Amino acid sequence: MKTFNTLLVLISLTISGSIFAQKAAQNKSDNVKTNTTKNERILPNENAPHFMQFGIMSRNHDEFRKKYGIAVIYQNCVISQFQSQKARENNQLVAKTLTEKHGDTWRKDLGFIPYGI
Repeated sequence: MKTFNTLLVLISLTISGSIFAQKAAQNKSDNVKTNTTKNERILPNENAPHFMQFGIMSRNHDEFRKKYGIAVIYQNCVISQFQSQKARENNQLVAKTLTEKHGDTWRKDLGFIPYGI
């Protein structure tokens, strides 16, 4: 019985510690900032409208983000079927919104064809 109680206490401590660690880690990544050689830049918010691209970042899209309010977020080269579908739906929705507001001029300013369009 003593062994059982000891085992139960150890399991409870392990679970409660991991739950606390997950809650504490979520708040740290909310305001991520990066330092570049020229100035300080805030990473785009993934909840704001953005295009999703896969692969190596080919160019800087800060001017496009300033002009249209849409960021371009690059993700890994290897993607799952779920990520592909999510990116396609997201990019089509953002493209539709931009076309309604600005016509087709945003496509030239972006400089590439977004994934799924």
